[in-house]
Amino acid sequence: MSRTSSEVKRRYNNKTYKRWSADLRLEDFSRLEDLRGEMSRAAFLKELLKSYETAQTTDTDGAGE
Repeated sequence: MSRTSSEVKRRYNNKTYKRWSADLRLEDFSRLEDLRGEMSRAAFLKELLKSYETAQTTDTDGAGE
């Protein structure tokens, strides 16, 4: 890849993505990796967010009853 192409890709990635990291205890990391299975970490995180949002929506639907 040429230098210009690399620079363009780096600028695009910096504009489009945000890096997120966490320091986890070894046992928590192992649990997450076991749950993740063959999914990519990004796909697993998206699925986790979707599941969390669904649970939050379900919890608030019955709040006034």
